[in-house]
Amino acid sequence: MHFQIIHPAEALRPYISRYVFVRAEGSTDTMKPPAGDPRFVNGKHVQPLLPNYGSLIFTRKAVVEIGGKQSDELLLLGANQTTLGLTTLSGWFEGMMMDFEPGGMHMLTGTDLQQLSGKVMKASESADEGLAYLDQIFKSTQTAENIASQLDAFFLGRIPIKEDANYARIRKVIVACDEEKGNISAAEMASVACLGERQFLRIFRQYVGVSPKQFIRLRRFHRTIQDMQQQAAQNKSIDLLATVLRHGYYDLSHAAMEFQQMGCVSPGQFRMLGIPLTEDFSVFFA
Repeated sequence: MHFQIIHPAEALRPYISRYVFVRAEGSTDTMKPPAGDPRFVNGKHVQPLLPNYGSLIFTRKAVVEIGGKQSDELLLLGANQTTLGLTTLSGWFEGMMMDFEPGGMHMLTGTDLQQLSGKVMKASESADEGLAYLDQIFKSTQTAENIASQLDAFFLGRIPIKEDANYARIRKVIVACDEEKGNISAAEMASVACLGERQFLRIFRQYVGVSPKQFIRLRRFHRTIQDMQQQAAQNKSIDLLATVLRHGYYDLSHAAMEFQQMGCVSPGQFRMLGIPLTEDFSVFFA
């Protein structure tokens, strides 16, 4: 399997994390899975998808199953807190993951993330007719660079001309969460947003798809792994304890518990399996 990551246009980066293209060597109709590869179960390719804030999943020349949905069309994956398995039912998986930043999916697609949280929706089930057009772009365009360019053009046209006040509040809260390393209560987050706590919780779930407490866990998990990847990319020796403490974990036991719950592996196992960016675990999160 081969992976290619393309970052969106600068103006889209507050909303979209990256485009991750996945393709097999040669024809998806003739390729056979290698013997002994743990990512294949009963001859079917299973790709782990780490917890995220919402994704669009494009496929070509394959039927896939994720979250109980089987489809060869564009899928919308809501914010989730545990690793999911994407299984290829026909041929090898050839597709693209478009991962969103917190709140980005709501802003660019109008999706109520609270309603989609932990769920999967087909593009044909969505009220957003533009999603079918995106699916056509992916299926009819050959190169990753051209696909990314066309997706950029499409979503640049969806950036609100006037700033969304609630989205601005959410971004401000996220900055505060990062500065406090997650050591911030929902009441304090609501104060940062200049909203009552009940109103803040409703808006936060609508835009981000999870509760503030769940978001803090996800954010800490993502930022820790990003730090580990950056250290590995610079050929630095990774001090796990120092790294997890830097991002708000109490100790290695705390980090191990949350990594196991969300990523199905310990921090040490993740270091071996997913760093630097590989085809195993680390490629599918923001």
